[in-house]
Formats: sequence, C-alpha cells, structure tokens
Amino acid sequence: MVHAIIRRWPFDRRIGVAAVTMCALMAVEGPVQAQEDTSQLMVSGRGHGILFDGGARAQAGVPDGVAEAIWGMQEQLSEWRRHLHTNPELSNKEEQTKEFLIDTLSRMGLDPQPFGPSTGVIVDVPGADDSLTIGVRADIDALPFTEVDDGREYRSQNDGVMHACGHDAHTTVGLGIAKAIADGLFEPPVNLRFIFQPAEEIGSGAKAMVDAGVLDGVDVVVGLHSDPTREWGRIGITPGAFSAYANGFVIEVDGVAAHGGMSPEKGRDAVMAASYVVTQLQTVVSRNVAPPDASTITVGTFAAGNAPNQVADKAMLSGTMRAQNSDLYDTIKKRMSEVVEGASISFDMPIEITFPVEAPGVENNETMFDLFNEVAQTVVGPENVDVYSAANMAGEDFSAYSQVRPSFFYWLGIANNEAGINKTLHTVDFDIDERALPVGVALQIANILAIAKHHSEGGAFE
Repeated sequence: MVHAIIRRWPFDRRIGVAAVTMCALMAVEGPVQAQEDTSQLMVSGRGHGILFDGGARAQAGVPDGVAEAIWGMQEQLSEWRRHLHTNPELSNKEEQTKEFLIDTLSRMGLDPQPFGPSTGVIVDVPGADDSLTIGVRADIDALPFTEVDDGREYRSQNDGVMHACGHDAHTTVGLGIAKAIADGLFEPPVNLRFIFQPAEEIGSGAKAMVDAGVLDGVDVVVGLHSDPTREWGRIGITPGAFSAYANGFVIEVDGVAAHGGMSPEKGRDAVMAASYVVTQLQTVVSRNVAPPDASTITVGTFAAGNAPNQVADKAMLSGTMRAQNSDLYDTIKKRMSEVVEGASISFDMPIEITFPVEAPGVENNETMFDLFNEVAQTVVGPENVDVYSAANMAGEDFSAYSQVRPSFFYWLGIANNEAGINKTLHTVDFDIDERALPVGVALQIANILAIAKHHSEGGAFE
C-alpha cells in the first residue's frame, strides 16, 4: 500500500532541506482524538507547520504529494511499533527484537548486521558524499514492568516486561527513516549508520557499543526520546547539557544478629543503621546544594531482616542519584560516601556504598542545536518548539556517544491529553499517540539534511 502511494506522486530528489522538512505530522490547533483517521488532518491551512499550510509549502517549493506520502507511512509505522510493544524484551536479551530488525531492514534491501557484545544491530547506508558519516541511534530494550490491562490489543504479551519508556517508538522512527530511503523519498547526502542499541535502561548499552567500535568512522550522532509531557507535534530542545549526570547506588549494611527481646544489646542492628543512612542521605541535597541547582537522591528499595523478633544482621538499600552538572555530581557522590562512612563508625558495623552504573549527562553540540532548531521550526512551527536552557533530571546513556562525538538529542512529544495519553515514563499505563511517529521520521530526515548541508559548506561541529 505504501509503495503504491509513494510511487503515485512524483518527487524531485534535488529539492533542499526546506522541501523535505515538510514530511512531518504537524501539531494541530487544539487536541485531537488518538489514532484517528489521519486523512482527516491533511487539510491545507490547518495547523502551524508546512504540512498543513499550503502557502508555506508553495513558498518552500515542496512538490504536491510528498506530505501525503509521509502520511501514507502511518499505517506501517504503527504496525511496527505495535509489534515491538507487544513483544518487549529486557536489556541485553533483545534476541527477538534483533531478528525482527534484521528481517525488516533486509526486506527493504538494506544490509543490517549484528553488532556489539549482545543484541545490537547496525545498518550502513552510503551517501552521495562519503566525507561525513552521521550515526542515527535508537534504543531497543524494555523495562521489567507488568503492563496494565486496559483493553489495548497491542498490550505486552511478555509477562513482567513492558515498553514503558518509548523505546518501541524510537526503534520505529529509525525503521521509518530507513524505509524513506528504501522507498526513494530522499537520497542520503552523506553516509548514515543506523545504530539500534540494546540495554539503555540499565545504563550500559551505549558504552558497550562504543567500546565495540560502533562509532569508528562516524563523525556525528543524533537521537531522540519520547516525551509524554508534550502533545504530539511539539518538541523540546536544549543547547549544551541535555540530561543529568546520573548513577545508581547500593548500600550494604553488615550487622550482628541477636534475639530482639532477650538480648538485643548483643546485636548490631542493621535496620537501625540503614534507617539512619536513609534519613541522612536526604540532607546531602538539602544542605549541600544551592536551591537553583537541580539534584536528587532517591532510595528506592530497602531490604532487611529475617524474623520479627530478631535484630537484623543484614540490610541493603538501593536507589538513584542525579545532578545537573559534573561538579555538582562529584560533590553529591563525595558527600554520600562520607555519610555512609560516618554511619559505619557511629553504629560500629561495616557499611559500604557502591555506584555501579555511571551515566554522565548528554551534552548537545551547539552547532547541531542551532541547525536543528532552525529546521524544526520549519517542520512543526516555531510555537511548537520549546527551548530550555537547563538540563532535565533524566538519565540517558546516549551520553556515551556525546562524550566522544559531536551529538544532538531532543524530546519528541507523544502525548494526547484529551485522549488520556499522557502517563509519565516508566509507568505501567504508558502509551503514545502514534501520529508522533511520522513527526520523528521527518524531523530526523530534516536533521540529517541540515547537518549534511552545513558540512558541504565547510562548516565544522566544534
């Protein structure tokens, strides 16, 4: 069906960035019902971006039919996304997802290859100019959640596993860009490497891929993340620091067991010591961080004890800590260690803290920010581009790419408040308005073209 739609409309492959950027699904005036027939929205003049504005399309020299061709991808994009949502897999266990990607990309006539120490997949697509290679990253893993049963036919079929962070959407956007290439909607002006990355949710997937050489020959990297705080058709972008410096932590308390009624004085109470640590950790932020500086410490689990009448000899805490910049992160990490060391001395028992998975903040390249900001405003309209000056508190292992290559990462709105599609990330009733998928495809294509144009004019990414 999609092939027939695309081939019915001529497409001038010589058109520039402005012409291709119209391939987006623009935000409309006011909320609309989720998953409705998209043909109803293809009305000239409705909305703010050039998809709906006939005058803007004409001024940009956009050929008739290209917008409709991208709209024609909606059914395929939704099908891919729902397959992935129905069949989620945990980090480094994405075997079926890997095979699905390889099969789907191979059917497009591309040459996908397994990559990395676990379940990654890459696809190299040559461009007209091989002096620049852009990495296009999508994460593929899911979370250990049981999805709420609310009647959706694409609910997870893997008990205890769910795409609750939008990685199914990110993967689908990557497939959509590849499909646009395979169907001739645009020819890559430079080399592309699609990076389908495992294990983002445990913070180790990107580094493992980088360590395996996924960026060898890659000059810049782009990526996106689903954002349930914004309606579909809106995006959020940040120059410089995009996300928090983040780490998990584990605290182990090694006490001495004793009878809780007859001889508590002979024990070393792990519950008491662990409880003290929990309360003292809350002072690290409140008394060491200035109010304008965003940071947080959350103790998420507390396990201790074997019987109600025993002084517990073991306790374990785990949680997450976040900071807006590297200096603040170092300060918080140091103070947390000092709190634990002080508690160990005070309670006369070994207490140790470890920080197992460190995720530095994502740093957006300033030049790439400027390029994307300009084309994104053309695609979705300037009033639908939210620019922020400070990093958010999410942890994102895309940072492993941004540490070694100029990179750009942004928020893709996926919400529909009227339809109730606005649940936060990492919740059991998370969902997306699937009309955001063509938005992501078009924005990434526009981003690729803008980067390539900047490079062709001798521009650098410093």
